[in-house]
Amino acid sequence: MVRRGDDFPSRGELIIGTVKEINPNSVFVSLDEYEKEGMIHISEIAKKWVRDIRDWVTVDKKIVCQVKDVREEKDQIDLSLKEVDERAKNRRMQEWKRDERGEEFLEEMAEEREISLDEIYEEVGFELQENFRDMLEPFEIAVRKGTEELVKRGVDEEWVGDIKKIGDENISRKTERLDERFTLRVWEPDGIEIIRSAFGEVGEENDVEFKYITAPEYEVIKEASDLKEGEKILEKSMEDLRERLQGKDFELKSSFD
Repeated sequence: MVRRGDDFPSRGELIIGTVKEINPNSVFVSLDEYEKEGMIHISEIAKKWVRDIRDWVTVDKKIVCQVKDVREEKDQIDLSLKEVDERAKNRRMQEWKRDERGEEFLEEMAEEREISLDEIYEEVGFELQENFRDMLEPFEIAVRKGTEELVKRGVDEEWVGDIKKIGDENISRKTERLDERFTLRVWEPDGIEIIRSAFGEVGEENDVEFKYITAPEYEVIKEASDLKEGEKILEKSMEDLRERLQGKDFELKSSFD
């Protein structure tokens, strides 16, 4: 279960909780990320009159609450259900799901190092929570941008290799389609064959695809997980194509010119 480095949540924080007990005027909630219990008074259940709390919550239901007040000396946490609108609830639940998946990856790291989940939280888990939007994000960044970006974000170099390894094993690289339209004319008797040959060589070398649109227009396509790197490859493909055509009577125009 996802945990936090602090003993208590902060006032105003949106927490994930599980309903444990329902009384006529209150609900007791176990805070999933803290080893604590909070209470929702009937006045904080909804913005309209509540006749029966059980019409709004049930035992074992997972809910999103706002922390209204924290009294650490009394170990008391007051919660509100009515202050959380549908949009905030959905967003927080999505964050929770991403945190849970990130913790699964963290547990894999712990198993490989033969340490406990508690130990790896102390070593790097709580640090990841502080430096990233959620616990899944560092693994996604490692896959998409590499370990250097993790170091820039404050992750100890001792752990970046582990994060990258687990990320590569569990996360599929998301790619986007990049394309560049250009015009190409070859004034040679075998111009079509020259173009086809050049497209084949450049396409194989740069892992890009060339498509015919309508003479003399063509398109080069690149599937890339890193948009900046994809743009560089498209530009290089245009340069390589021009180089392949040197010595021929041709005209090549693209936005990279």
